[in-house]
Parts: sequence; structure tokens; C-alpha cells
Amino acid sequence: MNRLALFARKVITPETVILDGVVLVEGTKILEVGNYKSVKFSKKEFSVCGGPQYCLVPGFIDTHIHGAQGRDVMEGTKAALDIISQSLARHGTTAYLATTITASVEKTLQSVKGIGNQIRQSRQGAQLIGIHLEGPFISPKQCGAHPAIHIHPASISLLEQILTYANNQVKLITLAPEIKGVKNLIRYARSKNIVVSLGHSNSVYKDAQEAIAQGAGNATHIFNAMRAFNHREPGIIGAILTNPNIWTELIADGIHVTPNTIKFLLQSKGTRKLLLITDSISAQGMPDGNYQLGDSQVKVMNGVCRNSEGKLAGSTLTQDKAMRNLLNWSKLPLQEIIFMLTKNPAESLKIEGSKGSLAPGNDADMVLLLLNDLSVHTTIIKGKIGYTIG
Repeated sequence: MNRLALFARKVITPETVILDGVVLVEGTKILEVGNYKSVKFSKKEFSVCGGPQYCLVPGFIDTHIHGAQGRDVMEGTKAALDIISQSLARHGTTAYLATTITASVEKTLQSVKGIGNQIRQSRQGAQLIGIHLEGPFISPKQCGAHPAIHIHPASISLLEQILTYANNQVKLITLAPEIKGVKNLIRYARSKNIVVSLGHSNSVYKDAQEAIAQGAGNATHIFNAMRAFNHREPGIIGAILTNPNIWTELIADGIHVTPNTIKFLLQSKGTRKLLLITDSISAQGMPDGNYQLGDSQVKVMNGVCRNSEGKLAGSTLTQDKAMRNLLNWSKLPLQEIIFMLTKNPAESLKIEGSKGSLAPGNDADMVLLLLNDLSVHTTIIKGKIGYTIG
């Protein structure tokens, strides 16, 4: 059985920071975590890696990503998802939800069927743990880069069909709380243990509050594709910012949300309810040019993605870059930012018993960061090295 001993000057679990720490791995699971002097093991039985130049953190979890390295999750093929997984591992992401975009019913069913069939397949790179269904139950007034022609009214029967094709691997759904029939759709989704996220919405405050009362617990890429905040009608943004229980996605690229607005968000929500996501598309890790997002063409200039209408259409962000951006803009301790990449998304998806923290019995998903610049050196996924620069 595979046995690893990983050393680091700092081990961020993230609940605690252990100086001169070590994490023991047996097979796919974490065996023990502690200070080097307190953890006893034989170097004959464990392969040793790491050292004083590293910080060891849990693997990052991306709940919202459309593609990378020239491939789109909507392709739904093993080849596309393998390339995406390998690309993510280079940036510290060890688990992710393949995120769809609004498309025709036929295309959506074809895509989720392909993704669903790939969920339990072994692959090098980040682990595909489910599907994030972004649309088609969204607002045409706040569709962003989603094709308005394929937006669909709230429909339990369509969602049932999607779940069947997806082999019941939909873990998260983004929908607009103001659309007709959405309350029943939220209740149905929650009965299937699907996390409901509010987004792509022109909702007033009251509708958003009612959706939260029905079981919506997340918010999709805060401030983007949402009714603007107004002091007399705070709308969906007001409902999200004033509810301490809503898990809130943030794209920390400085384009979707400015650094000063992020400071405001941190003061409103704190650090323990934010999720650092990428919303990246197939252009992630690629040069400027033309790329696909579902069936739409996106032009990338200076790393910024826009559709033919000039609307932002995802990003080229990676989670390690988001981490470093937020560290520079907020001046928060690294430990607090690690929560947003690991424990918070795990808790939001109800998988904190296996992922999101360095604890005995959890999956051995970890990232060795170089202390001098917090770049990714090695990514370990379920006890195996998924990426290393060495």
C-alpha cells in the first residue's frame, strides 16, 4: 500500500497552523497530522517528500468551472475531461464540479450524460466529483453569456430528465429565484440532495428571501449577472449579503469584481462563507484568441473573455492565482484564504467528511506551495502525485 510522509514548514489544515508539520498518508487517506516531533513513523515504511521551503494545504475545490486548456466540459468526453483535470492539478485544484452552460435540451442531455459517465472513472489530475448545472432555469434579463434562446421555464420534469441522463450526478444547480414555479423546483432539487445556488437573476429582495426559505443555500458569482443593489430595493445582492448562512462564490480576478468591492464583500460576509471559484472556460492556460463556451464563441484579449455582445463570458483564472490575488488585495492571513478554497466549498457541498481539510480519515488531497511565492510545487490527489514541477 502506498505510504507517504509529507513535511512542510507550515501545515495549514486549515483549522490550525502547524509549524514544522508532517502529514502521513496510507493509500488514499490521511493517516495522521501533527508536529514532526509528535508524529512517529519509520522512514523505511514511508516515502518522504517536502521540506522547510514548503507550505502544505488541503487540495483546492472548484465548484464552478467550464473548461481549461482548450477543452470545454460540455464536450462530455473522456479526452476533454482528462485534459481539464490535468490542467487543474497544475494549479492546486484536486476536485471540481464540471459546470454546464445553458444550451438546447438535446445538447444539455448529451453533455450531462457524458459527464455523468465519467464521474467515477479514474484519471490523472483533479477528481471530477459532480456536475454544476448552471441554467437553463435562469433570467433572460440577467443571462450574461448564456444564450437566451435556450433559457427554460422552471420545470421539474426537465430537471428529472437531466438527472436521469446525468446518472444523478448533479450536485449543484444555479437558478433565478424570481422565475415562475421556482419554489417547487427548489423543493424538488433539495429532495434530491442537490445544492441550490441563486444566480443569473433579476430578483427583488423578497423573491430571493423566499427562495432562501425554500432551501437555496448558495449564491453564484456574487455581483455578476445579478440585479444591481439599490438602497430602496436591495434585490438579490442585498438578500445574499445580509444572510450569514449563504455560501457565496467569488471570482477574484480583479475583472469580475474589483479589489475594493472584494474588501466590501469581506466586511459583509467574512471569510468563512466565501468560495473562491474560477468560472474559467476553455481559454484557461491558453494564449489570447477565440475559444468555445458551450456552443458560443468567446474572444479572449489580455486574458479577459467576452462574447460577441461584449459581455464577460467566464474567465481564465486559476485557483492558485485567485489565492495570491486575494492575499495581495485583502492582506488577510493565508489561513483565512485557504478556508475559501478548501473547507468552505467542501462544507457547502456537504462533503467535509472526506475533503477540504487535513484530518485523519479524509482523502489525501493536498498541495505543496513554495513559501517564497506560494506557487504550486506538488499536488497530491487521493494519495498519489497528480502534478509536480520536480
